[in-house]
Amino acid sequence: MSSRRPFHTAGRRSGGYTLLEVVIAVGILVVLGSGLATLLTQGISIWRRAENRGKVYDQARILLERMAEDLRSTVVDPGAGVGSPWVRFICDRDYRGRQRLRFVRTISAETSNEILRKGGQYLAVRTPAVFDGKYDRQEAGDGSLGAPGGLMEVVYLGDPRVSQTYLWRGYRSPVGGMGSLLNESTLKDDVLERLAEKLETARKAEPPAGNPDEKEQERVQAAIEEARKDIELVMTDFSRRLTDGVLYLGFSFWGPTTNTWEPVAPLQSPGGRRKSGPLDHWDSTRAILDESPLESGEFTFKSRDGSLTDRSDDIFPERVEITLVLRDDNSESLYLLEQLSKATGSFSVSKPLSLPEDESERFILVGDEWMRMSGIDGSRVTVGKEGRGWRGSRAKGHSPGTRVDIGVTFRRVVEMPGSRKSRRAEERAPAPPVRRKDP
Repeated sequence: MSSRRPFHTAGRRSGGYTLLEVVIAVGILVVLGSGLATLLTQGISIWRRAENRGKVYDQARILLERMAEDLRSTVVDPGAGVGSPWVRFICDRDYRGRQRLRFVRTISAETSNEILRKGGQYLAVRTPAVFDGKYDRQEAGDGSLGAPGGLMEVVYLGDPRVSQTYLWRGYRSPVGGMGSLLNESTLKDDVLERLAEKLETARKAEPPAGNPDEKEQERVQAAIEEARKDIELVMTDFSRRLTDGVLYLGFSFWGPTTNTWEPVAPLQSPGGRRKSGPLDHWDSTRAILDESPLESGEFTFKSRDGSLTDRSDDIFPERVEITLVLRDDNSESLYLLEQLSKATGSFSVSKPLSLPEDESERFILVGDEWMRMSGIDGSRVTVGKEGRGWRGSRAKGHSPGTRVDIGVTFRRVVEMPGSRKSRRAEERAPAPPVRRKDP
């Protein structure tokens, strides 16, 4: 009978891992897990940034197409028809120094629009209603809507509130009359300035968070809401919100002596190779604006007696360059870290920035003041004394925590369908090729 070989366990390892092996394995898992989490976080951040940037580009494309379509439809010479004395092209500034553009355009779909084609169907003793976005369908139904005459007034302007970035667009047809958008009084600049100051005063009086005085908080909030509603009421009387997130909307006009889009002064007589830049204001009538030149020899629009009713000397730009700066949602955490006075030439912000390669895009918005950047060192921004108060804004003091924006800049040059040049030979200069930068 054979005997079974004994089973020896001496010298064999039991199943499992040593403590050192477990520690090493856990460490490797932690490193890999941390790396994976970081990779996912960065990937999601890049995806969100790209998605936000895509939305900004889509918004810019839609806005620029809308404004370009309006400008390409500008009326230059309406003939002797109804509303011809009101055919004007005016770019001036509001009380905050921002450009606003007003002009008359043709109506592209008057016969196909079910509201416009009903205008002027009936004779009426009273003044007919206008097509302006308010009660239009009702007015067309009861026959009180006036005949559009193929023309429409258009205005582009910014929001009067410092804290808002709405872009407003108004339209009105038929053109002319007491409520015309081409009348300064219709835009109610003085009323909006007073209401905006009232709103800012109420906001400054707002008690800090955690204040136990609930009645005081309710009173201040009621004052803020009242001022906000008053501003909305005035603005909606002649315009409608077009979009939000517009940090800046600017226009440059190819004038009779312009020979470059570079930001240099327009000259009255650019002889030889002297550069003459675009204008930042326009008055087709030569009777409304009375601009003073900043330097000798600069071309500006000066008011001329009798020119308002004399359409023979009206002048329209050959081209219009639109500069649009939209807020980038990726810069929500950017804010000021220190107190600024009116003369401060450098300051720090909450995160590092990079200086744009294009000099025309080296602008930064602190509160409601545009500054021109001359240098950036990490989160330290240098603007210098000459860099304060650009783009129509005024140099002012800013407190820590003030929002800072750079935005995304878009430009487009729009060819006007039929410009009218000056009759004076010395006010004419050749035009270069069109520069266009689409989103």
